[in-house]
Amino acid sequence: MAVNPLGYVAPADGANPRIIGGIAFETISGGQFCVASGAANCVTSGLSSLASTDIGVALGGSGAGFNGIAIQDVTSGNYVGLATKGLVIVRAGGTIVNGQPVCAIDGDCVAPIAAVSGANVPVMVTQAIKVKIGRAWSNATSGNFALIELNS
Repeated sequence: MAVNPLGYVAPADGANPRIIGGIAFETISGGQFCVASGAANCVTSGLSSLASTDIGVALGGSGAGFNGIAIQDVTSGNYVGLATKGLVIVRAGGTIVNGQPVCAIDGDCVAPIAAVSGANVPVMVTQAIKVKIGRAWSNATSGNFALIELNS
């Protein structure tokens, strides 16, 4: 696993952090991308039916299945918080350019959504494979780290 060795690193949260909790389905390290998973039809029309155990959290958040980044290390069956907004430092899985949209790949890094080829002709990325999770605030080459604003 090539997740940030320092775990979840958030230099800013926009003064309004958005952390959603759930139960870890497996051991999760802070900084890993996660996806929510749980039983169908466990919530009714009222808040009284919603329990924190209704939201299960699993590894592998990438593509169309990204819900947030784990903010701490946790073992299976325990509560974990997912950051869904704010600035985070994550590994680049491609050349990241500040201001450009990024998508989650490989469960712990981001890649640019659009690339250029030839005379700056955008290459469209299949929606089913890559979905925007935020925008870059710094440049990074593959394998290094970038400052990303989450807006999942």
